[in-house]
Amino acid sequence: MSRIVVLAGGSPHAHDFGGIGRALAEIARSNHHYVEVVDHPDLAARLLDQGSIDALVMNGLWWRMHGTEYDDWRDDYAYSPPAATKAALTSFVSNGGGLLAGHTTPICFDDWPEWAEIVGGAWCWGVSSHPPVGSVTAHRTSTASGHPVIAGLPDTIDLYDEVYGDLAVGSDVEVLMTAKRHAADADQPVVWAHRYGDGRTVFDGFGHNADSIGDAHHRRLIEQALAWVLGTV
Repeated sequence: MSRIVVLAGGSPHAHDFGGIGRALAEIARSNHHYVEVVDHPDLAARLLDQGSIDALVMNGLWWRMHGTEYDDWRDDYAYSPPAATKAALTSFVSNGGGLLAGHTTPICFDDWPEWAEIVGGAWCWGVSSHPPVGSVTAHRTSTASGHPVIAGLPDTIDLYDEVYGDLAVGSDVEVLMTAKRHAADADQPVVWAHRYGDGRTVFDGFGHNADSIGDAHHRRLIEQALAWVLGTV
């Protein structure tokens, strides 16, 4: 039985991270993993430092919250990772831990450049964007048809979710699925696999809410992504 930390929390202005965390934990438990759910990166870091965790599953918002649109939330939720949390996350993945980075993860820790190297990409303020939640069709890439994360999934997956576009994506990631923000958009990487040191990372760009996580195809993708970052497939 693998030990999984589900990290879900942060500013609730646009996401129900409580529901998202419960949905992710249910998937992990149903696949016979021991799961502990926490709502803050510093709490996750303390668990990772104990040395008995196999994977971190993350979907939350912890960043500096610059911009007037966040004035009502900043005092309670603005966050910059302290040195101990950075060290714990870096050491965990580089030394062989698995990271399943959901939906909002590239937005996090926006004053810590190495986080983008760990995840494989990052949100760029003033460049990246997403439309309102709506119908999305994600397509398997032609070069990734045999990857364990998307094995057995159809060539296209339809979800009610968001597409993050114009992320700064690392040149060394393996893009597994793409989607468009709108009809005239370029294909945007929405699922990728990545290695950081001895560790494995999967970015799953979907998961805006628990309903998306519970979709049958998305659930299978999450299950297979978790198996891959754990190194069991």
